[in-house]
Amino acid sequence: MRIETPRYLGPIPHPAIGIRIPEIFLEGILNAYRLRRTAGGLMLSYGRETAPEWVINAPPGKYEITMGHTGTSIKKYLTLGAETARRKGVIVEMEADHLTVTGSSARAVKRISGYKEEVVLTDEEVEAALDYIRSEVDEAASTGYINFYTIDTCELIDPRYEKLTGSELEREFYEAFGRDLGDAILARYIGKDFLFIGATGRFFRVPISRQRAMQLALKFRKSLEATRRIVEYIRSKMDRPFGIEIAFDETAYITREDELLFYLRELWEGGMRPDFIAPNVGFEKKQDYTGDLAELENRVERLAAIARSFGSLLCFHSGSGSSPWSGKGMGTYDAILEATGGLLKYKISGVYFELLMDILARYPEGSRHRDLYERIYREVYEYVKREVETRGPLDSPALRRQLKEYEESVKAGGDPYDPRSELFRYYSFLALNFRDSAGKRYFRDELVELYNSDTGFRSMVDREVEALTLRLIDGLLFANNIEKIV
Repeated sequence: MRIETPRYLGPIPHPAIGIRIPEIFLEGILNAYRLRRTAGGLMLSYGRETAPEWVINAPPGKYEITMGHTGTSIKKYLTLGAETARRKGVIVEMEADHLTVTGSSARAVKRISGYKEEVVLTDEEVEAALDYIRSEVDEAASTGYINFYTIDTCELIDPRYEKLTGSELEREFYEAFGRDLGDAILARYIGKDFLFIGATGRFFRVPISRQRAMQLALKFRKSLEATRRIVEYIRSKMDRPFGIEIAFDETAYITREDELLFYLRELWEGGMRPDFIAPNVGFEKKQDYTGDLAELENRVERLAAIARSFGSLLCFHSGSGSSPWSGKGMGTYDAILEATGGLLKYKISGVYFELLMDILARYPEGSRHRDLYERIYREVYEYVKREVETRGPLDSPALRRQLKEYEESVKAGGDPYDPRSELFRYYSFLALNFRDSAGKRYFRDELVELYNSDTGFRSMVDREVEALTLRLIDGLLFANNIEKIV
């Protein structure tokens, strides 16, 4: 019997995995899905990892190197992912991850390395970003395979309003919303008893005062408006069921309960019902969670209860840990399972490229595999070093620290090709978008050619990619979730 794939899954527990080089990673990921009877997402970040074909095929240097940095276009990853899943009989949801309102893809990359800067986009930058998102949606919808969209308007969240009080706050609030709409917003929160029940059966309340409601309304106004405009455009382009997720995690601080409540309630008022929302729960990208697990569990339980009251489940971004074998650190999966009652979505992406580099690093010196790895390493190092020296788009305090630590380690006798070096882990992805004068992505092409031509290497990669995916599925109890699909 022919199964329906790809398809919209709805708000059921499942993994979503970034297929940065689909020609290499799809086999192992889909094998794991099939082994555990797991329906899962296949995705790429539209803010960084993928881009429309007109960006991917543009001459070298026309766009930031971080824009579509996998060299895999929207059309290519959707088509390869969907058709390979169909051939293997695996149910997948094809996702557009992080449709991002931003003025720079490099800024998103710097957040991954630990540098989170607060920015205020101009109206012109917002409109340009929305135009670009519309082009992304156009290409995704044209394939006929897209089922899900994650929207990221975090750069439009304005924390400056948190500091306003008294008459100044009142004036700003009513100037922004007018008397009728302003009073209607306040009426939704003032004097209301917001009572929630967590997955463990614990009750808690979330009060929102008049002052707090005005601060939150101003803080999230532009973010909510941009989200509404993006959703309306998606609806105009889709002729089949699809889902929405809100990326609420790209902030410099942990999401507070009243923020999640207010944001979801205002989405609800605007007729938007996201399947998932991804708050900042304290996870750092590419790092194991090392905080107090009891605090994490309590925090997540409360956020999850608020989300469920609006028909949404939590999604966890920044899901990769400090290595391909660590999950998100000892006990982290258990804590979020307990806190959510197992009702969650979980995303990983960059860890698969980390794994590929680690596999290449194991080969003996002088081998083709090791030679390729060392060339990638050297060029990545030289590139980020130039970024710091010239104060390029990727320069940041975090990158300078990572570069200094790497150079000091090598000077002290450390391995200059250490695959676990923070500098390499955070910036090795750049190699996929290094291009020659003819526009060829030479490292990406060589990796794909090596995978296709060397059966031993291909078998090793498939086996380890499958094992990594199984650790995620088993650790978060996603097996057999196809039984939950309506």
